[in-house]
Amino acid sequence: MESSKSNDLQSRPGRDGGNDRKLTLDDLKQENLALAEENRRLKLLAEYRSAFLARLAHELRTPLTSILGFAEIMLSQEALTEAQRNFCERIQKSAQQLQANFNQLADLSRLEGGQSKLQREEFAIEDILRESCASLARQAEKQRVELRFKAESDLPLITSDRGKLRQVLYNFLVYAINRSPEGTCVEIAAGRAERGFLLIIEDQGELLAENVQVGDWDAQDRRAGNSELGLAIAKHNMELMDATLSWRDRQPTGLEILIELPTVVPHKEPSPGFASSRAPKSP
Repeated sequence: MESSKSNDLQSRPGRDGGNDRKLTLDDLKQENLALAEENRRLKLLAEYRSAFLARLAHELRTPLTSILGFAEIMLSQEALTEAQRNFCERIQKSAQQLQANFNQLADLSRLEGGQSKLQREEFAIEDILRESCASLARQAEKQRVELRFKAESDLPLITSDRGKLRQVLYNFLVYAINRSPEGTCVEIAAGRAERGFLLIIEDQGELLAENVQVGDWDAQDRRAGNSELGLAIAKHNMELMDATLSWRDRQPTGLEILIELPTVVPHKEPSPGFASSRAPKSP
């Protein structure tokens, strides 16, 4: 009896028996099929989202442009009372914020759709600095922050994407202005570097926490504003332009953002990751 019982136990399929292995393989196949279907569904949803964002940004850009135009016309009138001028400035500021957000949504949809490509041309770095500061002069003035630029003499021309570089500088300057207390200065400077050019944006805001990167939301830095999306797009454009980003704290307060650009942007596909790092703190 003992021998018969022992034989029965040995012949019965165990946890590691062939039948269990077959069931495990079948289960894995089913899970792979389910994951593939879920991946297809998520990809389709991402495509729908990108198309929706692009259409939303396009449909709302035109009325916002009209609102901004009429607000500018009204503000140019000298007969406005102080209260009327205040209301017009609020309308203008809100419309500008909405326009910036929709522009970022349009950029994001192009990135998700793989439509972001470089348009190379030759231009002067100093011209881009001037244009970027001019586009943000009103915002800096309203926040009572001085905005200025400087460039080394006899800098060579750069061959890159003018529009994308302007967008990169715009977003980093907005970030610096939002971080800066009233009565301080934000400066962008251009000079030579080993690979071509070095752009440095300096502000006088609070020091970043040790584990916080430029563009991350910092609970202790409430003046930075909602810059994460704009900086994420800027970083992607920097990758396309073969640029590198680093930053370091200034003493006693402030931040330096360093952007290094090649003189001629190479014809190559962007790398999978984006290299950014915190440079060693200034002594």
